[in-house]
Amino acid sequence: MTFLNAIISGIVQGVTEFLPISSSGHLVVLHKLTGFSEPEILFDLFLHLGTLAAIFIVFSSEIIESITTKKRIGFFILLGSVVTFVFVLFFIKNIESAFSNVKLVGAMFIVTGGWLIAGNFMRFGTEGMTVFKACLIGLAQGIAALPGISRSGATISTGLFLGLDGQTSARFSFLLAIPAILGAFLFKAKEAGFNFSGININYFIGFFAACIAGVISLKLLLKVLYKNKFHWFGVYCILLGIVVLLFL
Repeated sequence: MTFLNAIISGIVQGVTEFLPISSSGHLVVLHKLTGFSEPEILFDLFLHLGTLAAIFIVFSSEIIESITTKKRIGFFILLGSVVTFVFVLFFIKNIESAFSNVKLVGAMFIVTGGWLIAGNFMRFGTEGMTVFKACLIGLAQGIAALPGISRSGATISTGLFLGLDGQTSARFSFLLAIPAILGAFLFKAKEAGFNFSGININYFIGFFAACIAGVISLKLLLKVLYKNKFHWFGVYCILLGIVVLLFL
Protein backbone atom coordinates (compact mmCIF):
# COMPACT_ATOMS: atom_id res chain seq x y z
CA MET A 1 0.00 0.00 0.00
CA THR A 2 1.64 3.24 -1.17
CA PHE A 3 0.90 6.85 -0.22
CA LEU A 4 -0.78 7.49 -3.58
CA ASN A 5 -2.83 4.28 -3.42
CA ALA A 6 -4.05 5.24 0.05
CA ILE A 7 -5.21 8.67 -1.13
CA ILE A 8 -6.90 7.35 -4.28
CA SER A 9 -8.61 4.51 -2.39
CA GLY A 10 -9.83 6.94 0.27
CA ILE A 11 -11.24 9.37 -2.28
CA VAL A 12 -13.00 6.61 -4.23
CA GLN A 13 -14.48 5.23 -1.01
CA GLY A 14 -15.66 8.64 0.17
CA VAL A 15 -17.27 9.54 -3.15
CA THR A 16 -18.92 6.24 -4.09
CA GLU A 17 -20.13 5.47 -0.57
CA PHE A 18 -22.47 8.46 -0.60
CA LEU A 19 -23.22 9.44 -4.18
CA PRO A 20 -26.02 7.19 -5.55
CA ILE A 21 -23.89 5.29 -8.07
CA SER A 22 -23.12 2.03 -6.18
CA SER A 23 -19.57 1.68 -4.87
CA SER A 24 -19.78 -2.14 -4.90
CA GLY A 25 -20.99 -2.17 -8.50
CA HIS A 26 -18.15 0.06 -9.65
CA LEU A 27 -15.70 -2.19 -7.83
CA VAL A 28 -16.96 -5.28 -9.68
CA VAL A 29 -16.65 -3.47 -13.03
CA LEU A 30 -13.16 -2.27 -12.11
CA HIS A 31 -12.13 -5.84 -11.29
CA LYS A 32 -13.44 -7.03 -14.64
CA LEU A 33 -11.64 -4.33 -16.62
CA THR A 34 -8.28 -4.26 -14.89
CA GLY A 35 -8.03 -7.23 -12.57
CA PHE A 36 -7.57 -4.71 -9.76
CA SER A 37 -7.65 -6.51 -6.43
CA GLU A 38 -9.63 -5.43 -3.42
CA PRO A 39 -7.71 -3.59 -0.69
CA GLU A 40 -6.60 -5.67 2.26
CA ILE A 41 -9.28 -6.10 4.88
CA LEU A 42 -7.56 -4.01 7.57
CA PHE A 43 -7.07 -1.05 5.23
CA ASP A 44 -10.68 -1.39 4.05
CA LEU A 45 -11.76 -1.08 7.68
CA PHE A 46 -10.01 2.26 7.95
CA LEU A 47 -11.74 3.49 4.78
CA HIS A 48 -15.14 2.53 6.22
CA LEU A 49 -14.31 4.34 9.46
CA GLY A 50 -13.45 7.40 7.36
CA THR A 51 -16.87 7.44 5.71
CA LEU A 52 -18.53 6.84 9.06
CA ALA A 53 -16.66 9.85 10.46
CA ALA A 54 -17.97 11.92 7.52
CA ILE A 55 -21.55 11.10 8.51
CA PHE A 56 -20.88 12.13 12.11
CA ILE A 57 -19.36 15.43 10.94
CA VAL A 58 -22.17 16.39 8.54
CA PHE A 59 -25.08 15.08 10.60
CA SER A 60 -23.76 15.59 14.14
CA SER A 61 -26.78 17.60 15.30
CA GLU A 62 -29.27 15.11 13.82
CA ILE A 63 -27.44 12.20 15.49
CA ILE A 64 -27.57 13.91 18.88
CA GLU A 65 -31.26 14.75 18.42
CA SER A 66 -32.12 11.14 17.48
CA ILE A 67 -30.92 9.93 20.88
CA THR A 68 -32.09 12.91 22.96
CA THR A 69 -34.97 15.18 21.93
CA LYS A 70 -36.15 13.25 18.85
CA LYS A 71 -36.04 9.66 20.05
CA ARG A 72 -38.84 8.75 17.65
CA ILE A 73 -36.36 9.17 14.78
CA GLY A 74 -33.92 6.95 16.67
CA PHE A 75 -36.65 4.31 16.92
CA PHE A 76 -37.30 4.49 13.16
CA ILE A 77 -33.57 4.11 12.47
CA LEU A 78 -33.44 1.06 14.73
CA LEU A 79 -36.51 -0.41 13.05
CA GLY A 80 -35.15 0.15 9.55
CA SER A 81 -31.81 -1.36 10.55
CA VAL A 82 -33.52 -4.52 11.85
CA VAL A 83 -35.32 -4.93 8.52
CA THR A 84 -32.00 -4.48 6.68
CA PHE A 85 -30.28 -7.05 8.88
CA VAL A 86 -33.04 -9.65 8.48
CA PHE A 87 -33.08 -9.26 4.68
CA VAL A 88 -29.30 -9.56 4.36
CA LEU A 89 -29.25 -12.53 6.74
CA PHE A 90 -31.74 -14.45 4.60
CA PHE A 91 -30.14 -13.62 1.25
CA ILE A 92 -26.44 -13.41 2.15
CA LYS A 93 -25.43 -16.30 -0.14
CA ASN A 94 -27.29 -14.81 -3.10
CA ILE A 95 -25.71 -11.42 -2.43
CA GLU A 96 -22.20 -12.87 -2.24
CA SER A 97 -22.63 -14.83 -5.48
CA ALA A 98 -23.80 -11.68 -7.29
CA PHE A 99 -20.33 -10.16 -6.98
CA SER A 100 -18.98 -12.68 -9.50
CA ASN A 101 -21.65 -11.94 -12.13
CA VAL A 102 -20.78 -8.73 -13.98
CA LYS A 103 -23.84 -8.99 -16.26
CA LEU A 104 -26.09 -9.05 -13.21
CA VAL A 105 -24.26 -5.99 -11.90
CA GLY A 106 -24.97 -4.23 -15.20
CA ALA A 107 -28.66 -5.06 -14.86
CA MET A 108 -28.64 -3.77 -11.27
CA PHE A 109 -27.12 -0.47 -12.45
CA ILE A 110 -30.13 -0.07 -14.73
CA VAL A 111 -32.47 -0.92 -11.85
CA THR A 112 -30.73 1.72 -9.73
CA GLY A 113 -31.12 4.26 -12.52
CA GLY A 114 -34.83 3.56 -12.84
CA TRP A 115 -35.21 3.67 -9.07
CA LEU A 116 -33.51 7.09 -8.88
CA ILE A 117 -35.60 8.56 -11.68
CA ALA A 118 -38.87 7.17 -10.28
CA GLY A 119 -38.06 8.52 -6.82
CA ASN A 120 -37.32 11.94 -8.25
CA PHE A 121 -40.58 12.31 -10.19
CA MET A 122 -43.16 10.05 -8.50
CA ARG A 123 -44.80 10.53 -5.10
CA PHE A 124 -47.14 8.05 -3.37
CA GLY A 125 -47.36 9.33 0.16
CA THR A 126 -47.42 12.34 2.47
CA GLU A 127 -44.76 14.08 4.53
CA GLY A 128 -43.62 12.56 7.80
CA MET A 129 -41.90 9.32 8.78
CA THR A 130 -43.98 6.32 9.80
CA VAL A 131 -43.28 2.74 10.84
CA PHE A 132 -44.28 1.55 7.37
CA LYS A 133 -41.93 4.01 5.66
CA ALA A 134 -39.03 3.15 7.98
CA CYS A 135 -39.47 -0.56 7.22
CA LEU A 136 -39.59 0.00 3.45
CA ILE A 137 -36.50 2.21 3.52
CA GLY A 138 -34.74 -0.42 5.64
CA LEU A 139 -35.74 -3.05 3.08
CA ALA A 140 -34.34 -0.84 0.31
CA GLN A 141 -31.05 -0.67 2.20
CA GLY A 142 -30.98 -4.46 2.43
CA ILE A 143 -31.60 -4.83 -1.32
CA ALA A 144 -28.76 -2.36 -1.89
CA ALA A 145 -26.33 -4.98 -0.57
CA LEU A 146 -26.46 -6.30 -4.14
CA PRO A 147 -23.62 -4.89 -6.27
CA GLY A 148 -24.95 -2.31 -8.71
CA ILE A 149 -27.74 -1.18 -6.37
CA SER A 150 -26.76 2.07 -4.66
CA ARG A 151 -27.43 2.15 -0.91
CA SER A 152 -27.88 5.90 -0.76
CA GLY A 153 -29.79 5.93 -4.05
CA ALA A 154 -32.17 3.15 -3.01
CA THR A 155 -32.92 4.55 0.43
CA ILE A 156 -33.25 8.20 -0.59
CA SER A 157 -35.37 7.37 -3.65
CA THR A 158 -37.65 5.16 -1.58
CA GLY A 159 -38.08 7.99 0.91
CA LEU A 160 -38.89 10.43 -1.90
CA PHE A 161 -41.28 7.91 -3.46
CA LEU A 162 -43.10 7.62 -0.12
CA GLY A 163 -43.60 11.37 0.15
CA LEU A 164 -40.60 12.57 2.17
CA ASP A 165 -38.86 15.72 0.98
CA GLY A 166 -35.28 15.45 -0.30
CA GLN A 167 -33.53 16.78 2.81
CA THR A 168 -35.54 14.58 5.20
CA SER A 169 -35.05 11.51 3.04
CA ALA A 170 -31.30 12.11 2.76
CA ARG A 171 -30.86 12.69 6.48
CA PHE A 172 -32.76 9.53 7.35
CA SER A 173 -30.79 7.58 4.73
CA PHE A 174 -27.44 8.55 6.16
CA LEU A 175 -28.48 8.13 9.77
CA LEU A 176 -29.65 4.66 8.74
CA ALA A 177 -26.22 4.10 7.20
CA ILE A 178 -24.51 4.35 10.60
CA PRO A 179 -25.65 0.91 11.90
CA ALA A 180 -25.06 -0.56 8.41
CA ILE A 181 -21.47 0.72 8.20
CA LEU A 182 -20.80 -0.34 11.79
CA GLY A 183 -22.16 -3.80 10.95
CA ALA A 184 -19.93 -4.02 7.87
CA PHE A 185 -16.99 -2.88 9.99
CA LEU A 186 -17.56 -5.59 12.59
CA PHE A 187 -18.05 -8.23 9.89
CA LYS A 188 -14.76 -7.31 8.19
CA ALA A 189 -12.99 -7.05 11.54
CA LYS A 190 -14.11 -10.60 12.27
CA GLU A 191 -12.75 -11.69 8.88
CA ALA A 192 -9.44 -10.10 9.80
CA GLY A 193 -9.50 -11.96 13.10
CA PHE A 194 -9.57 -8.65 14.99
CA ASN A 195 -5.82 -8.49 14.36
CA PHE A 196 -4.80 -4.84 14.02
CA SER A 197 -1.06 -5.34 13.83
CA GLY A 198 0.81 -3.99 10.81
CA ILE A 199 -0.98 -0.62 10.75
CA ASN A 200 1.10 2.16 9.16
CA ILE A 201 0.72 5.83 8.25
CA ASN A 202 -0.96 5.03 4.92
CA TYR A 203 -3.93 3.56 6.77
CA PHE A 204 -4.56 6.91 8.44
CA ILE A 205 -4.04 8.74 5.15
CA GLY A 206 -6.74 6.55 3.62
CA PHE A 207 -8.99 7.26 6.60
CA PHE A 208 -8.67 11.05 6.27
CA ALA A 209 -9.00 10.96 2.46
CA ALA A 210 -12.22 8.93 2.78
CA CYS A 211 -13.52 11.26 5.47
CA ILE A 212 -12.81 14.48 3.54
CA ALA A 213 -14.16 13.07 0.26
CA GLY A 214 -17.19 11.78 2.14
CA VAL A 215 -17.98 15.16 3.68
CA ILE A 216 -17.73 16.86 0.28
CA SER A 217 -19.89 14.16 -1.36
CA LEU A 218 -22.55 14.39 1.33
CA LYS A 219 -22.83 18.16 1.03
CA LEU A 220 -22.89 17.91 -2.77
CA LEU A 221 -25.68 15.34 -2.64
CA LEU A 222 -27.76 17.51 -0.32
CA LYS A 223 -27.42 20.42 -2.77
CA VAL A 224 -28.39 18.19 -5.70
CA LEU A 225 -31.49 17.05 -3.84
CA TYR A 226 -32.39 20.65 -2.99
CA LYS A 227 -32.16 21.59 -6.69
CA ASN A 228 -34.23 18.53 -7.71
CA LYS A 229 -31.44 17.16 -9.96
CA PHE A 230 -31.26 13.69 -8.38
CA HIS A 231 -32.43 11.98 -11.57
CA TRP A 232 -29.18 12.75 -13.40
CA PHE A 233 -27.45 10.12 -11.28
CA GLY A 234 -30.12 7.74 -12.55
CA VAL A 235 -29.31 8.59 -16.16
CA TYR A 236 -25.63 7.88 -15.47
CA CYS A 237 -26.41 4.50 -13.87
CA ILE A 238 -28.65 3.43 -16.76
CA LEU A 239 -26.00 4.35 -19.35
CA LEU A 240 -23.30 2.56 -17.35
CA GLY A 241 -25.53 -0.51 -17.01
CA ILE A 242 -26.10 -0.65 -20.76
CA VAL A 243 -22.36 -0.40 -21.42
CA VAL A 244 -21.65 -3.19 -18.94
CA LEU A 245 -24.30 -5.48 -20.46
CA LEU A 246 -23.09 -4.85 -24.01
CA PHE A 247 -19.34 -4.90 -23.61
CA LEU A 248 -18.37 -6.79 -20.42
